[in-house]
Amino acid sequence: MSFRGVLLGLFVVPVVAGGYFLTEAATAGDTPRCTGIIQEYGDAERSGPMKPGQTCELYDFTDGRSAGTRTYEQQRKAQADGAADDYRTGGWWLAYGVAGLTVVTTHRFLERRRS
Repeated sequence: MSFRGVLLGLFVVPVVAGGYFLTEAATAGDTPRCTGIIQEYGDAERSGPMKPGQTCELYDFTDGRSAGTRTYEQQRKAQADGAADDYRTGGWWLAYGVAGLTVVTTHRFLERRRS
């Protein structure tokens, strides 16, 4: 395998990662999802989509302790901020990968033209 082949393979990885982040951000729904436990259900522990007026008890599942609570609006804003971060991260990864692939393939094309 040539050095250029390795470079092409290495620049494909950021393109795939960028595509993943962009897809995650684009498919994030508008309805806030509680990843912990919705308090209004009492002992019936339930997570998932929230309704206005509900409160989500956030947990750090590594040690099982509460990490705080979020209202419907707070969770909605947190998820919107997370999606914005995913768009930004995905865009940077994708741009980096495409730029690298462009440089490697353009260099290969120019070398063939000179021969």
